[in-house]
Amino acid sequence: MKSLLLLLPAVLAVVGCSPVRGQLSDWQGARLDELMGQAGPPSSVSADMAGNKYYHWLEDRGGVYTYNGPVNLKCERIFGVDEREVITSFAWDGNCLALPDSPWQRISQSRQGTE
Repeated sequence: MKSLLLLLPAVLAVVGCSPVRGQLSDWQGARLDELMGQAGPPSSVSADMAGNKYYHWLEDRGGVYTYNGPVNLKCERIFGVDEREVITSFAWDGNCLALPDSPWQRISQSRQGTE
């Protein structure tokens, strides 16, 4: 029983978290306006020397307390787009959360028409 109680938090952490990579990769091939319609406007836009545009969304959820002490939840999500404004790449930095009901969870076009 004691070992079950020690294992329970680890199981809940795995079940309760969706991988950020999977959530963001669902946006590859989507149009930028679809992402902005769901997640809101970006915090900033940048470009590299080749002229590729990158849209940045910054999120700061503030401090939360964990078993290991306080943690500041900060995340930056970055999406690269081509000249047609189609998402071609993604990256993230920080301790992003991938919650199933967040604006970062892409709603498929087929589901949008039925909701």
